[in-house]
Amino acid sequence: MRSVEGSVYFSEDWGRWVARLRYTDAEGKRREKKRHCLTKRQASAMVRQLKEEASTTAVNLDRRTFRQLDQHYREKHLHKAVMVGGQKVSGFRQPVKAVAHYMDGALEFFRDKPLEDIRFSDLQAFKAATLARPTIQGRQRSIADTNQFLRRLRRTFAVAVEEGWIATNPFNRGSALIVASHETERERVLTREEEQRLIDACSGQRAHIRPLIIFALETGCRRGEILSLKWDSVNLEKRFIKIEGTNTKTLKSRLVPISSRLAEALRKVWENSPKRLTANVLPMGDFKKAYITATKIADLPDLHFHDLRHTAITRMLEKGLSPTLVMKASGHSQTKTFLRYVNQTETSVYEMAAKLDAA
Repeated sequence: MRSVEGSVYFSEDWGRWVARLRYTDAEGKRREKKRHCLTKRQASAMVRQLKEEASTTAVNLDRRTFRQLDQHYREKHLHKAVMVGGQKVSGFRQPVKAVAHYMDGALEFFRDKPLEDIRFSDLQAFKAATLARPTIQGRQRSIADTNQFLRRLRRTFAVAVEEGWIATNPFNRGSALIVASHETERERVLTREEEQRLIDACSGQRAHIRPLIIFALETGCRRGEILSLKWDSVNLEKRFIKIEGTNTKTLKSRLVPISSRLAEALRKVWENSPKRLTANVLPMGDFKKAYITATKIADLPDLHFHDLRHTAITRMLEKGLSPTLVMKASGHSQTKTFLRYVNQTETSVYEMAAKLDAA
């Protein structure tokens, strides 16, 4: 490396001191290293350390590749959530495998490309390629799912900035790539006839997901909330379930009613279980394959598992339950978000017409 220049300055944006090293690499290109420090003294010491690295290291550490960043992120950040006092301090509350899935897409696209060579146009190309790639089920990938790939990639680059491997996040070099308003809100609600076909398809090798589907249709609980539920949170006598805050999206505990149909399904599961209160109610791993097969047999190929939550909430409101109580049971804290799950059906519109005639 030639023409090495070190400096220290205070960043108003970060609220920290920055140690900066500018230099010309072996290819004659101007490069820069930055490290964030708490004090000016630490920043000055960091500049000296960076100069020593520049003079003693033959390899240009700033030419880290995306693969190296991906490996670093998985080792340091990709793990199950660590909770302290009911708050997440690191990791992910969603399944780590799901996060890794979105990271795999970026790794396949960028591979060994140097981080500093990744431009905003590369992000645009990644977005277009992801949107054009079909899902595992062979369906057209939605904008919402594409945005999940982009959000994970944006966070990965943010870590690179925090580590001082790149000066700025490439996502900040152009217009917004992630536009939530472009996502199409699903309004899929099962009819009673469709529901029966789906439940009938859950037999034989797929019998284990039958209580899972009934649970979702009767309570509107999220997939993660159902799979993490333990028997000591189920009160079949008083007909309620306690969803622990650590397993919810909002980190708030809530009570969910148990209908007669769900109570019957849970009693059968309990009778065939080891009968340990600390065990999971529905101890299953990835049920995606069984669920997809069931939807195909039931001739419901475009039915997402989350649509069962939409169906449950819509039915609760159609039965005249208070929207406030339904929000409490479904775990919504924002009315705006809750209204996304309130869907019209032919039955509900017919009933509205009947009530208008009566008025």
